[in-house]
Amino acid sequence: MKRVLFLLTFCAVFVLSANVEAIRNDPDLIIYYSFDKDEKEVTDDSGNGFDGEISGAEWSKEGKLGGAMEFDGGSAIKTQQDIPGLTDADLTEMTVEHWVMLSAITGDTQQVWEALNAAGAWPAETFIEGAGTMVFYIYDTKNTEHRTEIPELPTKKWVHIAGTYDGKVQKSYFNGKVVAEEAWSGKFRIFNAPTGAIALGKDNEADIQHLNGFIDEFAFYTRALSEDEINADMNKGVLFAVDPADKLSTTWANIKAEY
Repeated sequence: MKRVLFLLTFCAVFVLSANVEAIRNDPDLIIYYSFDKDEKEVTDDSGNGFDGEISGAEWSKEGKLGGAMEFDGGSAIKTQQDIPGLTDADLTEMTVEHWVMLSAITGDTQQVWEALNAAGAWPAETFIEGAGTMVFYIYDTKNTEHRTEIPELPTKKWVHIAGTYDGKVQKSYFNGKVVAEEAWSGKFRIFNAPTGAIALGKDNEADIQHLNGFIDEFAFYTRALSEDEINADMNKGVLFAVDPADKLSTTWANIKAEY
C-alpha cells in the first residue's frame, strides 16, 4: 500500500513540476511583474528579462498575492524601450491583466498602464476615468478606437481586471467575468518609446494622468487568454503565489521523510 501511495505522490510531484515548467515556458507571456520582492528594479518574472524601472513607486507587502506596488499620484514604473515580440510587429491578439486597488477617486483620469504608437497616441491602455469607470482601450492601425468598460470601480478594495483581444472580439473582465465586449477585426502596434514600451501608474505620452492606488500581478500576453485561464491566473497567480521550486523541494523532502 505504501509503495502505491509513494508512486502516486511521486507522479503528482512530477505533474506539478511539468505544469510549472509549461507555465514558465509560455512563449506568449511577454512581461510578468509579481511585485513579490522589495527591490530597486522590478524583476520580470516571465524570464524574458524585461525588468521595470521604478520612479517614485513604493513596494508594499500588503499585495493581493504577496507584495504589490503603491502609486501615489506622481509615481511610475516603465519597461525598456524595445521589447522583442511586442514592439517589432503588428499584433492581432493580446491579454493584459492585473489586480488593482484604488486609493481614491480623484475626478481626474488615472492610468493603470499605457503604451505608445508611432504618432505618440495610445494604441493600448487601461485607465480609470474621472467618475471611477475603468476602460480597456485599443487604438488600431486603421485609426479606430475600441473601448470596453468596467463601471463603478470601488476604492480601497482589490479587484482583478483583464482585457483581451483575439483578432475578432475585444473583452473586459472584472473579477474573472466578462462585463463588456466589442466585435472588431484588425491589428494594432505598440512602438518603442523613450518613456518605455509600457508605462505603469501613469500615461505614457504626457506624464499627467497618474494612478492613486496599488497594482499587483501585472501580466501581458500576445494572445487572448480564455476565461478559464484568466480565472486560473487570478486565483493562483501567473506562476503560482509561492515559489514553485520551494514548493517542490518541500514536497519531496516530506515524501522522503515518510519512506
